[in-house]
Formats: sequence, C-alpha cells, structure tokens
Amino acid sequence: MKNHLISLGFGTFSLIAAVAETPAAPSPIDYKAREKSVEALKEHLAAREERFALLRKDLLEMDARLEKQVDSIVKRLSQLTDSNDSRTKVANMKDDVINGLMRSIWIYRQKRVAVFENMRKDNVVPKEELEKTLKAFDDHITKRVAQVMELAKSYPGHQDLDKYESYGTSYYNSYEHETTRVSEDWKQNRRDNTSGRQARKEVLAALDKAIATNQSRRATIAGNLRTSNMAEQERGLMQEELGRIDALIDQLRNQRRELVIPDAAGGREIGADEAHDVAQMLDDARADLSRDFSEIMRKYSELETERARIYGLKSNLDARQAWLKSNPPPAE
Repeated sequence: MKNHLISLGFGTFSLIAAVAETPAAPSPIDYKAREKSVEALKEHLAAREERFALLRKDLLEMDARLEKQVDSIVKRLSQLTDSNDSRTKVANMKDDVINGLMRSIWIYRQKRVAVFENMRKDNVVPKEELEKTLKAFDDHITKRVAQVMELAKSYPGHQDLDKYESYGTSYYNSYEHETTRVSEDWKQNRRDNTSGRQARKEVLAALDKAIATNQSRRATIAGNLRTSNMAEQERGLMQEELGRIDALIDQLRNQRRELVIPDAAGGREIGADEAHDVAQMLDDARADLSRDFSEIMRKYSELETERARIYGLKSNLDARQAWLKSNPPPAE
C-alpha cells in the first residue's frame, strides 16, 4: 500500500511537471494595437523634436550674446593702456580677462573630449551629429585662444626713454646745478614692460602646456592605431583626430612665435578715473558672463540628453515600422 502511494505520488508529480513544461499557446498579435503604437510614438517623437528645437534656439541665442559681449570686452581692453595716472589698472584688468578666457578654454576642451569619446562608442546619436558638436567646441577654443593672444600682445613693450629728467636748476657756491629726478614716463614704461612680460610668460607657459598635452595625446592615439585591433569605424575616427591634433599643434606653435616679440606701441593711454569706470564695467560684465556661461553649459547638457533621447525614439520607431512592413496585416 505504501509503495502504491509512493508510486501514485511520483505519478502525480510527473503529471504536474508535464503540464508545467507544456508551452503556452502564443497569444494572438494585436495588429491594430501595433499600428496605433507607431502613431503614438510618432507623436511622442514630434513633441521631443519640438522641445529640442526650442532648447537649441535658446542655447544658440544665449551663446551669440555671450560671444558678442566677450568680443566687445577684448576689443576695448586691447585698445587701452595705462598712463602715469592709472599706473597698472588696465594691465590688471587684462590679466583678469586673460585668466577668465583660459578657464573657459579648459572647460571647452573637457567637453570636447567627452564628445569624442561618445563618438568612439556605439552611440545612439549619429557620428555626423556628434561631429557638428565637436566642431562647435573646436571653434570656441580657437576663438578664445585668439582673444587671449590679442590681449597678451596689447601690453606695451619696452621703449628707449631717458631715465632722468630735469625739473629746474639750483645754485651752490656760485655754481648752477641742474636738478634731475627719475622720469615718470620711464617709471610707467617699466611698469608696462613688467606687466607685459609677466602676462606673456604665463600665456607662453599655457601654450607650451597645450602643445605638450596634444603631443602626448597624439602619441597615444598613434600607438593605439599601430597596436590595437579596433573596428574600422573607430580606426577612421582616430585617424581623423590625428589630423585635427596635427593642425592644432601647428597653430599653437605659430601663436607662440607671434607672442615672443611684443607690440611696442600699446593702445590709448587712459587716466585713473577712466580706468575706474572701465573696471566697474568689467566687474558687471564678469558677473553677467559667469551667470550666462553656467546657464549655457546647463542648457548644453540638457540638449545632449534630449538629443540622445530623440535618436533612441527614432531607432525604436524604425524598428516598429520595419516590423509592420515585414508582417502584412492578417486577413479579415
């Protein structure tokens, strides 16, 4: 009896297992629902593309305003120089603006590296779209470097001035003696020359660092191309990047040569009062530019996220439409 129960128990278990292993019948395809899902996805995609267009428009308009303001500041400062009255106020303002421009160059380069790394990966965003972003950062970097160069070259160079000047005569033991003092113009030229030398020294150091960084990056990419077994698309990207790096290194070297010898003339000398007004203008502009630049970077990140989302939706839509094309609707 016990063996019979055991046998019955195993038989019941086998029956349950057999039922469990029997594949369920596939549910019928709701063709109409799939067609509707394509239409719904198209509406979703259109809404995201509309938002993307608005974000892009806002970003480009804000960037254009910022570029116009930076251009105006650089142009104005490059046309000014210190006087005996203002001493080093203009030079200090130029130093501050150069430092700000160089910080923005660093940020643009970081963003550019991120875009290039995305291009190397199997990114949902097409290579052609990422190349446009890459070029935009390259253009901004090139412009900022040119602005730094314009300001760095605008510091007055050394002038051959008499160190001493006469400011009257005196008499001692019935002899006339010429009274001299150190020329204020000579002192100012020395201040100008010192400020200019220091500014050019710092910019030259930054150019040397940029050249060394790009040379190191070039060596790394060239080594990977020789030794790595990479996909053809990635190999093409690496080779294109080598060309861009070579052109950039040449440009940096040319700019370095331009900066070694300063312009002698400088710009229009301004007094302390005008220098004070310019400094106040620059302080206000700096606050505006800092706020706008942060907003531009925020909008850029949002735009990148939105773009990836759009191309993800497009890929999904293409797959759904391809299925409908390959599977005709069932007969009524």
